[in-house]
Amino acid sequence: MKENKFSIDECKNQKEFSIKHGSVPIKLSEDLDESIKYLLWYVPNISSEQASKNDLLLNPEYDDYIFDEIRIKMDLGEEDVLISDEITEELANHFRGSVCTDEQKLVMTLSDNKETKTMALLRHIRNAIAHGNFNVIDDLVIGFDVKKSQDFVEYRGIFKINPSNLLKALRKIDLELTSEVFIADAFRRSGYHVEPFEEKFQRSHRFDLFAKKKDKSYAVEILNLKNSEKLDEDFVRDLINTMVDIESAAKPILIINSSYLTEASKEELLKRDIIILDIKNIKKMNQGRDMVSEIVRDQEIYKNL
Repeated sequence: MKENKFSIDECKNQKEFSIKHGSVPIKLSEDLDESIKYLLWYVPNISSEQASKNDLLLNPEYDDYIFDEIRIKMDLGEEDVLISDEITEELANHFRGSVCTDEQKLVMTLSDNKETKTMALLRHIRNAIAHGNFNVIDDLVIGFDVKKSQDFVEYRGIFKINPSNLLKALRKIDLELTSEVFIADAFRRSGYHVEPFEEKFQRSHRFDLFAKKKDKSYAVEILNLKNSEKLDEDFVRDLINTMVDIESAAKPILIINSSYLTEASKEELLKRDIIILDIKNIKKMNQGRDMVSEIVRDQEIYKNL
């Protein structure tokens, strides 16, 4: 979210609550019970034997889009979310003792400038749940991710959310938000038929996806890199040789953060008829714009100059 639209909910009929559970063990709805299991064991990129690796959720290039997808799935408006360098005592007081239960809210900090908003969201909710610093009020779960010392309490995350909406978001993360699924969906939205890449009628891992539109077909390779310096030109040259050495009429597409490529590498990719797409292109394709056709057209113009 590019600007702060956050607003504190003001209602006269606030519900009083205690963070202390009245009955032990606490009674949970089915959705909250399943959400807690997801959070404790199955969230990608956490220190759990059951957790998978998902580079898409760690990649800052995709962060704004992915976080908005999750926020919308949780039915949180932009006015319901605040990402701040710190959570003041005054702000925390709005969520202590009594709260409005007719609106959801999320307030959180990032651990550093490399943490994505998506992973911060999952970390704060997971920490609050794991340390028992939460309770259920009406249809909402309210929780606090805090660091305590003898002298003070530092609030790092506060949430007041609907467990059913949280479960929808967690399922989306688990089933939909991988690089291949995300990018395949963007191609489909811009008019392409997409399926796994095949060679000799068998699934091949040389490329991640095959995309076709009318008489044009493409072999799509997704290169996930985080916080990379410029890629070594020998690495790019080997990558190019792998991509062009295929028994297919499909034209190669490389999806990469183009800032990681040197100008020489970009020139070499262009000479070998490899199309380069980055996250900006994928976002536009997700809105239905055929960036592949536009880039092919521009490349042909450039080569003929």
